[in-house]
Amino acid sequence: MCIKRIYFIIILFFAGISSLHAQEKRTEICIDFRVNSRTIDFTYMDNQTRLTEILSSIQQLHQDTTMRVLQVTFCGVASPEGSYQVNRRLASQRLEALERYIRSHIQLPENIIIRHNDTYIPWNYLITEVETSDMECKEEILSILRSPSKLVPYYGNSSIDSRIPALKKLKGGRIWTILNKRYFPKMRNACAVLITMKEEPIKDIIPTPTPISTDTIVVVPIEPAPQPVPALPQPEGLTRHLYLKSNALGLGMAIANIAAEIDLAKHWSFTLPVYYSAWDYFKSTIKFRTFAVQPELRYWPSENNNGFFAGAHFGLAYYNFAFDDDYRYQDHNRETPAIGGGASIGYRLPISKNHRWQVEFSIGGGIYPLHYDKFHNTPKTKDGLMTESIKKTYWGIDQAAVSLAYTFDLKMKGGKR
Repeated sequence: MCIKRIYFIIILFFAGISSLHAQEKRTEICIDFRVNSRTIDFTYMDNQTRLTEILSSIQQLHQDTTMRVLQVTFCGVASPEGSYQVNRRLASQRLEALERYIRSHIQLPENIIIRHNDTYIPWNYLITEVETSDMECKEEILSILRSPSKLVPYYGNSSIDSRIPALKKLKGGRIWTILNKRYFPKMRNACAVLITMKEEPIKDIIPTPTPISTDTIVVVPIEPAPQPVPALPQPEGLTRHLYLKSNALGLGMAIANIAAEIDLAKHWSFTLPVYYSAWDYFKSTIKFRTFAVQPELRYWPSENNNGFFAGAHFGLAYYNFAFDDDYRYQDHNRETPAIGGGASIGYRLPISKNHRWQVEFSIGGGIYPLHYDKFHNTPKTKDGLMTESIKKTYWGIDQAAVSLAYTFDLKMKGGKR
């Protein structure tokens, strides 16, 4: 039995599981979760095998009418990357996910269920692993892990266990990275323990009917070879963020710009960039004057709204362009901006240890009906003579960005590791 399971059994024992009698049986199961997730993934680590084991135990209950469930205990834990509030919430959501899965296969009266969520981070497991490891700074790590736990201020109005920032400071963050890679994946769990008892039949006595107790367990029949059951819908588990950012490519063209992006839900965000330029480039025959907005709805395959994304955007732009050649181009009567839309793809990744600073790359294309006037590009005059008014449709690249962003946490319902 692995150390992780031993640790969880100790937790559940002190949560109130009484010592077993000769005919009592314990069945325990631990399910692993991906980072920042509270959804059971059957393909992750050894989850399929473990869930098959507990379904097999439930099948035995269905087949053996002399077996009775005495007690079921659930607990959930998280690894220590996030704030106290986020990790407590995530640990609770993992507990609920496993309980929901088990109770979808067997009906359990509420009075035999124990929910243990006081230990939201399994620090004792981490201490045990470090004690038996060959890590550098082992004694410093253990000294921090064994120190008293207290909450200290974190981002916004949140708080964090004081041991976490202390660990992050060791060796400039290298120790924290090693702990994260080696041990944190095994700290993202939910565990369930079923205590059952086999009732021996009474011999040589005429059986008499007995009233059915309200505590009698009713087992729901299941197929001999159960298939994975998707986790039921749950409340969103995302810590929402606000990102303020600026496009370096636009700044390089002397176009002032700023954008704000907000997480709407897990996998979804909305961004609004604004661009403005009102000056010439060194002389009056070269200019790229514009006022443009390009609101965009984005979809993120990852649960924490980071990494790769795809977006759909709307675009509006007033413009007055001249490239030091014979002509200048301007939206008709300054009243017909380019209006259209398109799609984009991109990628965002953190560039600081606290993930506050991020860099984002994106490119997009779209279609825009245009109505613009063509003027002679005459220097030292406000307007050259208009030569013609043109209507056409533009299709092609309408977005290119390399943006630097700063992240703010929002006080909204949701959870993040």
